[in-house]
Amino acid sequence: MELSGKLVVVTGAARGIGRALVMELAKSGCGLVLTALEEEELKSLEEELRKYSVSVASMPADLSDPASRMNLINWILSLPMNPDILINNAGIGGLFGKFEDVDLRIIEAVIAINISALVHITHELIPALKKRPRAKIVNISSGIARLPYPGLAVYGATKGFISSFSESLTCELAGTSVSVLCFHPGFSMTHFIGSSRMDMRKIPRWMIHTPEEIASRVVLAMRKDRQWDYSDLTTMLAAWLGANIPSRMKTRIFKNLFWRLPDAK
Repeated sequence: MELSGKLVVVTGAARGIGRALVMELAKSGCGLVLTALEEEELKSLEEELRKYSVSVASMPADLSDPASRMNLINWILSLPMNPDILINNAGIGGLFGKFEDVDLRIIEAVIAINISALVHITHELIPALKKRPRAKIVNISSGIARLPYPGLAVYGATKGFISSFSESLTCELAGTSVSVLCFHPGFSMTHFIGSSRMDMRKIPRWMIHTPEEIASRVVLAMRKDRQWDYSDLTTMLAAWLGANIPSRMKTRIFKNLFWRLPDAK
């Protein structure tokens, strides 16, 4: 897909992979429609984008709140041009710890942003995307979407939902002008990792990518019209193993592979 001149909606645009994606898309000549919870960081990003000759519009929104999401959607649909690309990047991981010990309000917030917001925004923008000659939906999942994720069980499950949803949506949109890319990043040093209290010392440094490296791979996958992609070969092989080895074996392998739960002995 040729990206120059395309209008791209990016959620979770102010930090991490989202911010890196915005910069990569600006370099590619895309017009940008941005949203994030962090209003000041969004303004700072807009200022930084002034060095590129691209159109930029932004609106802060709390994607965990249905009313705020609807305001955002109505604003996007009121813009002079329909979007060509929707990138569902917004997501939160929640508190790292045993599922039974995590505050239910945190769990509900993870589900609201990682699943409800993605579904809501996609549902409302598909008719606008279909009006474009070629359009694309990019859903940012995770390399652990089909693997056990002790300590972040709900987060892992939401990413599994995104991958499954993307596959079904791809089938439903086959034959239309809209294609779907589901991208699975591996470990990345983002605000999410920093705030989750996860001990990353057991993870080899070569497995941890910068947000800029992830963003570059996402944009490459968009250009090549891929439906399913990973940030690296290791992440792809791990996902393949996760889908093909017996469940009991997965439990033995993954329960303490990269980290221990905070209260584990």
